[in-house]
Amino acid sequence: MTSAKSNALPKRGSQPLSAEQVCDRIRAAILRGDLKPGEKLTEQDLAAEFEVSRTPVREAIRQLEVERLVARTRFVGVTVRQLTPKELIELLDIREVLEGLVARLATQHMDAVHLQRLKKTQQLLAASAKKGDVPEYLDHALAFRRLLIECCQSETLAENVLSIENRLRLMGSRTAAIPGRMEASIEEHEKLLQAISRGDAAAAEQMNRERIRHIRAAVANSLSYSIL
Repeated sequence: MTSAKSNALPKRGSQPLSAEQVCDRIRAAILRGDLKPGEKLTEQDLAAEFEVSRTPVREAIRQLEVERLVARTRFVGVTVRQLTPKELIELLDIREVLEGLVARLATQHMDAVHLQRLKKTQQLLAASAKKGDVPEYLDHALAFRRLLIECCQSETLAENVLSIENRLRLMGSRTAAIPGRMEASIEEHEKLLQAISRGDAAAAEQMNRERIRHIRAAVANSLSYSIL
């Protein structure tokens, strides 16, 4: 693996990384986009890079297979997963339901501190969209979702949402790159924030589900166009 960053390596003389730490670092490299969909991963290269034996690397890869971030193919080996159009649409369908629930529960458990943090994050999100700064926009959008999940007070829901989210991040910045998508997102987030601010859990759920439906429609249209 040549694309993982050098700061992911343990300092010389430190304790060897555990399988969980190796997994965390490979996962982070995938989600950052340092490891691209389709890129091959070998136990030998990973073990050399992380200065560990193949055993923790093997365990890390098994966990990433469970998370469906990597795939093992006969005659090819292990590669970073590539989402098919069908998988992408299915994940967005599931995300709509889950994030609707996130918005409803977050509204019910919202406090003044988290509400102020949401408002600040929304301001940063809008500013990055106006600048056309896609990486910054994606960071703030992720922070907004993380705050909502934090307010849900449901570990089970959080685990499922984050699992779907990580798989969707395999497509990188594709959604944000769709013309007009960032601008539409700002309005959608603002409506969601208004519903949360007035404590309307049902409206918040509806707004968040509509937001994901709009993303799904934009992605489906983009996929159809790319096939033509």
